[in-house]
Amino acid sequence: MIQFMGVEDRHVRQMAVLLAKRQERERKRFSFLKAAFEEIDETEVILRTLLDRPYVSGIVAIRGIDVIGYLLYEFKESAERGRYVFIDYASMAISENEHPRLLRLLYADVGAEWVKHGYFHHVLMAPLGQPLLVEEMLDQGFRYEQKYAVLPLKDFTPAESGREPGLEFRKGTPADGPLLKKMAAWNSIHQATAPSWNPITKETLDDIKQSYSEVPDDEETLFWLAEQSGRIAGFHIYYRKEDSQNLAVPSNCAELPAASTNPEMRGKGIGRALATYCFGEIKKMGFDYIYTDWHTPNHLSSYFWPRMGFEPVMVRMSRQIDPRIAWAHGQE
Repeated sequence: MIQFMGVEDRHVRQMAVLLAKRQERERKRFSFLKAAFEEIDETEVILRTLLDRPYVSGIVAIRGIDVIGYLLYEFKESAERGRYVFIDYASMAISENEHPRLLRLLYADVGAEWVKHGYFHHVLMAPLGQPLLVEEMLDQGFRYEQKYAVLPLKDFTPAESGREPGLEFRKGTPADGPLLKKMAAWNSIHQATAPSWNPITKETLDDIKQSYSEVPDDEETLFWLAEQSGRIAGFHIYYRKEDSQNLAVPSNCAELPAASTNPEMRGKGIGRALATYCFGEIKKMGFDYIYTDWHTPNHLSSYFWPRMGFEPVMVRMSRQIDPRIAWAHGQE
């Protein structure tokens, strides 16, 4: 018989065992993930760090004296989502000996309290190396929002062939702030069109433009521009990805948070040529991996980045509960 109860300190060590085992299974598919997190002591640190957050709580599934699954969650609020519950990447694991449906049982048990207190929006960072768990949550009504992927650079070799005539690349300088500010709208406008239909408000776009204009002032930022016949054809922005407690990020990794091609110049191979050049430059600088993400309904990104060699390792999923459930219970 399975018993569900709130997480207590005595449960954490067994939870750490489940997470370490999950990482071991993930690495069978994604060998570039950190082997250190197959160690129970390491995953215990991660779980205790999560549980130290002020609005984090959790539930465990117990059979006899054994913890066979857990689900941690955080109550959050943002202008975009309102009040919502967030389940981080390390915040769930079940025993490999249990049916994946156990995750749905954990969610159903604790989710009843979330909905009761008005938290109708649920967000989950799911491991793609556990396809059966992902399938369970899809069946539960979750949908894909964002994929997170890694490109190993070990076997990457830049190719000069196929470059569009007249295309030149250069490293960005502090003087390029105004240029980046103008280019900030390229991705946002595309995200708002079919079939993505991701609304971008004026306030959000203003914030994006301001953040882009400040990129050259950050000494830790790397960015490159592509030019053709005196016009800016595209850009890439990179940072060093340092997250010692992120199970989904390999060591010695650069992050690509923003990249775009001039909308008036798409379909000519500029995006591929720029990406190939930048990946080569990042490899020369000694990085072993590049980490990026994309909005899954964006069909251009969802097609382009995997073709460039990126392998998705994690997906952000969400579910919006109809708020009428607060009063509509099918009773007269």
